[in-house]
Amino acid sequence: MKKSSNVFIDTSAWLAILNPDDGSHEKARAYYAGLLERGARLFTNNIVLDETLDRLKREMGNKVAMEFMAIIDEGVLSLSIRLDWISRRVRRSAIEYLLSSRNDDLTLNHFYILETLRRKRIDIVFSFDRALRAFDFPIMPQGE
Repeated sequence: MKKSSNVFIDTSAWLAILNPDDGSHEKARAYYAGLLERGARLFTNNIVLDETLDRLKREMGNKVAMEFMAIIDEGVLSLSIRLDWISRRVRRSAIEYLLSSRNDDLTLNHFYILETLRRKRIDIVFSFDRALRAFDFPIMPQGE
């Protein structure tokens, strides 16, 4: 990975980083630490954050969800995490892609991610979601 890679982090990666019971926890933490070491530009979007927050609250409790949001807020303020906001126009485009897609494994949230990947010129997707392979972006870490 080049030093200045643009890396998108999806819900599956956030959950794996944060949940010690996740089967990909160790791999996710190690990969995330490597991204930070190399100075990768980290991206996510508001839809992914909403989904992650919902899952954290439901699966790990309110305290963990609040801590996650505090970390994200600090990351956005310090520019270590870049947050892409899904606008009305981008939402419309994602819906059009969803409705024209023949891939039943892809959800509307996947197409929101695709919009961010294209608009922010993402190099790598940090994810454990196999459905994202349909978009032909490199998915890391490998081996899942």
